[in-house]
Amino acid sequence: MTDTVASVTPYIIPAEPITDQWWAHKAYVLVRVETQDGIVGWGECHLLTFREDAMVALLNRLAEWIIGRPAHDIRAFLRDAFGKFGQQRPGVGVYSAFAGIEIALWDILGKRLGVPIHRLLGGTCHETLPVYANIYTPNTHPPAAYGDIAARICAQGHTRIKLYPFTANTTVDEGVAILQAVADAVSPDVGLAVDLWRHATPARALMLARAMEPFNLLWIEDPFAPNDAASMRYLRDAIEQPLLTGETLPTRREFTDLFERRAVDIINPDICLSGILEIQVIAAMAEPAYITVSPHNSNSMALGTSAAIHASAGIPNLSPVEYFPLFETALDDVCTGRPHIEGGEVSIPDTPGLGVIFDDDAMAAFRV
Repeated sequence: MTDTVASVTPYIIPAEPITDQWWAHKAYVLVRVETQDGIVGWGECHLLTFREDAMVALLNRLAEWIIGRPAHDIRAFLRDAFGKFGQQRPGVGVYSAFAGIEIALWDILGKRLGVPIHRLLGGTCHETLPVYANIYTPNTHPPAAYGDIAARICAQGHTRIKLYPFTANTTVDEGVAILQAVADAVSPDVGLAVDLWRHATPARALMLARAMEPFNLLWIEDPFAPNDAASMRYLRDAIEQPLLTGETLPTRREFTDLFERRAVDIINPDICLSGILEIQVIAAMAEPAYITVSPHNSNSMALGTSAAIHASAGIPNLSPVEYFPLFETALDDVCTGRPHIEGGEVSIPDTPGLGVIFDDDAMAAFRV
């Protein structure tokens, strides 16, 4: 059979050196899968900082297990990856490795059939997809600096911004001052969302939410870890803003309690952690509970975003897709076909597979 997997090759794009910039992009782990008849697909694995070597080791072990299997048997791969390779208890790293290979297999299938991935999944529900700009920074900046970066991003055409005005050490007044500076710097038509990055207790999250009520936020994200659905439901019932969580949860199994308790308004599974098929399953489970899906995308703005677009195109209960404008050109030297944002929206590609083409010669330096 010519479409059996012949090779699985991991690549590491190093993290950007940290100097005095607003933020530096993390490392990206990409995976190249090639079939016996020479069709190549690319995928990306969601990566937590400092775990590049562990991810590569997982990909190399998965390579031993998948080489020789039909590239088109994606559902069988995921079933066995969870049940056999993962022994019904894979961790986040293993799920990310699965997702990277799965995305590459979809890329191969689309190229083989000459159609974009979203068409293989049943087509689209949208003409374009909404995105929001993430302006996270790990550094301490005065409120005016937040306003400056937000104004700069909006000048590029973005209409939704997510920021992180609070940490565990930030007072209510300090965080509100940052949020006010951003609101003053952008048009009233720009939607703002706040991510608490799981630093708060329910009591602190409630206090912060009440302080932020005047800003009419798109959502409040991740007040604390999402594995306590009862506390999440308590908070949802007590605040005015929509509540979002889920980026750390890989599969439908981890989301079930949130859905059954109607504990949130929006979820954000990560495309390169959950993968394309699993995000669609999660979204289908969320829809009857009137929960929308905002795909998390702390990945490259070329491959990760493309995978998110194809997975999202057919999701009816879709909220904006995450995007990092500060890093959008990070892979431009090694690939073409990166999605482009216009007016806070991204077009759905019509090219085969993912629509992103990598230069093997340029990528050779990053092969591990």
